[in-house]
Amino acid sequence: MSSEAVFQRLGLLAELAGRATLGRTAFMKLLFFLQESKAVPLGYQFSLYSYGPFDSDVLADISLAERLNVLRSSTVYYPSGMGYEYSPGTDVKNVKDLTGDFLRKHKTSIDWVLTSFSRKTAAELELLSTILFVAKFQNPKTVAKLVEQVELIKPHFSQEQIHKGCDELVGLKVLRT
Repeated sequence: MSSEAVFQRLGLLAELAGRATLGRTAFMKLLFFLQESKAVPLGYQFSLYSYGPFDSDVLADISLAERLNVLRSSTVYYPSGMGYEYSPGTDVKNVKDLTGDFLRKHKTSIDWVLTSFSRKTAAELELLSTILFVAKFQNPKTVAKLVEQVELIKPHFSQEQIHKGCDELVGLKVLRT
């Protein structure tokens, strides 16, 4: 991966963190939606994992962004455990200056992903991103087949929840019926 591409990804992380309160799961899913729905060239190789689409390079980019003071993390405690929330770091301006053209080029897609997904829970993001992953990479021929395949992968979601997720993605023009 070129250093330009790495800086573009760091700039994107900084942009997202500057506009929404996001944790690791949200970063992972928003980047997945940008790459797979809006063709933003990020170069990730997502595979299906426990909580939906995953690429360890996203975590490596977040870690690099923290080391370079592009992102700052805070520990957050939930009833079910702990997590992290990210905000822009002290050196965010430098990386955003380097990646301004990339961010401007993809502004509409960045606005769309933040508006559509940044306020979703981790479980909602898990379901919606899994639906898109299955639709895109397993190519079921009907909505019924899509729901069936997602239910096999994510049995803790009901068929009704999966159908609702499919409808939401159709409404966002991410899926076609």
